[in-house]
Amino acid sequence: EAVEVAHRMVTEFTPPHRIAELLFVQGVLSFCRAQSISAGHMPDKEMEGGRMLQKELLYDALSLFQTAYQHWCEAYGEKSLQTVKAITMIGVLQKELNGEEAGLEWNRKELRIREELQGEVHPRTQQARRTFTSMIDNKLSKKTGRASGADVSSAEVAQYLEENKEFEDADMSLRKPSSASATTATDGILANPKSKNSPEYIRWGKVSLYCAELLNKWAASSSEYSKDIMVRAAEHSVNAVEVFSTQMADDQEYATKYCSGLYWMGLNFATLCRLGGGGKWTTQQAYDIANSSLTDCERLRQSSPDESRAEVIFAQGVLCFCKAEAVIAGYLRSTKMDKEQLVERKFMQALQLFEQSNQLWTSVYGEKHLETVKAITMIGTLLHRLQGAQAGMEWFRKELKIREELQGEMHPRTQQARRMFTSLLDAKLQAERRDQADAMVRTPSEVAAAADGDSAMPTADAASPPSAT
Repeated sequence: EAVEVAHRMVTEFTPPHRIAELLFVQGVLSFCRAQSISAGHMPDKEMEGGRMLQKELLYDALSLFQTAYQHWCEAYGEKSLQTVKAITMIGVLQKELNGEEAGLEWNRKELRIREELQGEVHPRTQQARRTFTSMIDNKLSKKTGRASGADVSSAEVAQYLEENKEFEDADMSLRKPSSASATTATDGILANPKSKNSPEYIRWGKVSLYCAELLNKWAASSSEYSKDIMVRAAEHSVNAVEVFSTQMADDQEYATKYCSGLYWMGLNFATLCRLGGGGKWTTQQAYDIANSSLTDCERLRQSSPDESRAEVIFAQGVLCFCKAEAVIAGYLRSTKMDKEQLVERKFMQALQLFEQSNQLWTSVYGEKHLETVKAITMIGTLLHRLQGAQAGMEWFRKELKIREELQGEMHPRTQQARRMFTSLLDAKLQAERRDQADAMVRTPSEVAAAADGDSAMPTADAASPPSAT
């Protein structure tokens, strides 16, 4: 009756956000009536078309919440405490009517907004996180064949998310509180155990190693590397190396993890050097840590298989590339040679290292492999820098085809490769058009020659496009 009265009060002058409030309440009413029928408190009945009343009410509620969401987005934007109420209910109804997969995106969206507007520890944020994590747990249980309700660790959830390109969700899963008593994100799986050499300490090292890799991949999949992400990636790699350096003498598995920690430390600190340092590390400190880590890793992997040695060589190439980028940006200065000479020298060293790692990985895995394609990407980048767009074109084309085949059209790295290749094609097309326009413009001497009755055909030199600088 209250909803009916409110509807009669609506006029053409009623603001959209007020109409949204009414629609939201009407949606709640339909949802609650459906829930009451489901619980047996009210009778169900078959409607015209064969659908039961309870199901019809749920569809009505979903439509009302979606309309309210649209109105609130127009009035306040998506990141508003009004709008997020509709997002919450749309997620609930999508899950109920169309399955967990349909509701997952809405639950993810709700959690992101509540974290930003209400904070990590707000009760509604924690409730949204529990809902989202529970859905991921169920999804993982179905994938692994694990019984519903079985214990699924945060690390397993994160790994599942990372495999599905959802890097930010994986990071969030690892930072969630690990128990009902936890009140902050730092109480979760990433918290530093007080007791060293305990099982918890080893587990912390393993998760830190995983996070060092996860955050590197997340940053690399973004259009631009985030300094905040790379600082955290560097911190995790330091933690992993610290843990396994004390265990490697007694266990071969931990010795392998120690080498992996050095590898990710080298990559993460190299990238931090490229970004001008961050956190508690200056640019020079980041470079020194990366260089020292990769030197140790190379020494420990001297007799390792080709694929393991290729990793270190690739990381050393990344360090050379990042140092050149840091010099260009002014984060590092050369004291022994000119800036341009140092940059070219480092780019050449990087190219040679990437070509070497590409040969090793190709001999082991073949060209169509996610390890090999990393080297292909960087070879294209270096040839582009050193010799121009045309030199890197074929390598970027090769990268795009391999990533499309191995990672799919929608993977972040595939999209990134497509953007790069497309931008080069566009630049090439524009350059060709400029050259054609220049070739059609005759010089003053040609015009004078034509006026004297000489041949108007341009000379070979005049017809040639200007040389590229």
